[in-house]
Amino acid sequence: MVPLQSLLAKLPGGCCWLCLQSLHRDESYGFCRACYHDLPRLPPNSLRWRGPPEATGYGRHWFAALAWQAESQQLVKRYKFQRCPELVNSLAPLLAAHVYACYRGQPESWPDLIVAMPMTGKRWRKRGFNQAALLAREVGALVQLPFATGLLRRLHDEGQQHRLNRQQRWQAMAKAMHCTRSLKGLTVALVDDVVTTGASVTAAAAALQRRGAKAVDVWALCYTEPHRAGVL
Repeated sequence: MVPLQSLLAKLPGGCCWLCLQSLHRDESYGFCRACYHDLPRLPPNSLRWRGPPEATGYGRHWFAALAWQAESQQLVKRYKFQRCPELVNSLAPLLAAHVYACYRGQPESWPDLIVAMPMTGKRWRKRGFNQAALLAREVGALVQLPFATGLLRRLHDEGQQHRLNRQQRWQAMAKAMHCTRSLKGLTVALVDDVVTTGASVTAAAAALQRRGAKAVDVWALCYTEPHRAGVL
């Protein structure tokens, strides 16, 4: 069944993805003015220093637009599990604006290309789309960077990551990713919807660096503080 929220969002004028109130003409990107300003935004700084010891040496920056709080949880759950891929039209501008602000304060150059966190064919068939790939494609168009399809492959299904504890995630993700072609000398932006323990993005960064990537920056919609529960 298509969620009521998705149906309402497609009506003329649409409604806010969070509070369901009708949107005014000057309210864009699927949020009313109040909900848009109440989003749990993170400052435009790298979160890489918060990564665990296992992530040392893999990845340059971790940028995330939103903290993992009630509003962002609602958006991600609807996007991933309630068949609302059209929600990407509201989420991508949030992430694109955030990375623009992040790179203004960084001396390094922008990445050369964008790649999405991969998923297995089994998971894709069950969900119907790869939420990270859809987000990466839209963000790439907004920041005018090429999106590389098929660059990363997931070698096996590690199970449902959101049901695993921290140690189980790291064990499951070890060498789970494969990069399909050389990236010698290139800087890559890796897009995912949520960074939790960092296990998935670290495994992906390691795969990209093994194929010659000069640096890997993680662009995530949400970041989960290590002490917070209820992660996806």
